[in-house]
Amino acid sequence: MARIVGAISMSHAPGVLGWPDAPSAETKRKIHEAHAACARRLNEWRPDLIVAFLDDHFENHFRTLMPTFSVGIAPSHSGPADYMMAALRFDKKAHIKSSPELGELLLRELVHHGFDVARMGEIEYGNNLMVPLQVIRPQFDIPVLPLYINVFSPPLPTMARTYDFGAAVAEILENAPGEQRIAFLATGGLSHWPPVWLENAPESDQFLQRMRRYQTLGKQAVVDDPDLYSDLAKYEMQMAARMEWPLKSKHPLINADWDRKVLKLLEQGDAQALRSMTFEQIEQGGGHGGHELLNWIAAMGAMGGAPATVIAYEPVKEWICGMGYISYEGNASPH
Repeated sequence: MARIVGAISMSHAPGVLGWPDAPSAETKRKIHEAHAACARRLNEWRPDLIVAFLDDHFENHFRTLMPTFSVGIAPSHSGPADYMMAALRFDKKAHIKSSPELGELLLRELVHHGFDVARMGEIEYGNNLMVPLQVIRPQFDIPVLPLYINVFSPPLPTMARTYDFGAAVAEILENAPGEQRIAFLATGGLSHWPPVWLENAPESDQFLQRMRRYQTLGKQAVVDDPDLYSDLAKYEMQMAARMEWPLKSKHPLINADWDRKVLKLLEQGDAQALRSMTFEQIEQGGGHGGHELLNWIAAMGAMGGAPATVIAYEPVKEWICGMGYISYEGNASPH
């Protein structure tokens, strides 16, 4: 039987790698300490495999075909995508081993558990995985099995359904053959209003219209528009300088009060309160980027609703993101 050794949920703002010196020295120190704390936990747990709850930023899924849940099944996956390398400051693409056997098992058993899960082949990671791993495990030496959750293209799964999805993943893994040590990693959030195209985006905003084409057509759009992702980074920096989302949202680009309330519920292990959160409540409190909380509640479900340890929280306006970090302890004792 596999052993669940722990879980980490953490933010994956592209600015962490793309424009790391934008925040103040004090903010950078706090973020560095949070990353170091996550890295220590991963090192102590010694997992043989990371099962990652991720959302796709239109690297693999697009608005014309957006599964609710999916699993990447291949011997390895790579990242970042070619058109993201400059913006995320990667000199070369990383090739990260995976576990296709466990991927097949999860796909089959999740369907048998009543979850309509899509099969993905070899995929490309974006900042969803590359930012967290680069700061907590830059060796890229632990295989990763990616599980994707739709957080950007409504209708989204409910928080309760996604919690149950995470719980089912853990149950299947704990009954899998072998004695692998497995850690969960959930990334994204907390509150932020990223520059993705939405239904109410103004037609006059040329960049958001470029994003609309990318989000719909996929990689062909970046073949025709190779500077798109670099321009996205510039656009985010402009948003941070103005502290204004172009759709004139009444909310700030970071809602620290909402973030801290969410972290408190996670710390208390209040699964019921989190499961009952609606799409509208998350949208109002955390913005359309706040729906990445779905990844976090999947990890909470995988850890049986246990109270989390809050490692750090910092609202980083330069990255237009509430940067949160939590962990769960599993059974990390040696075999």
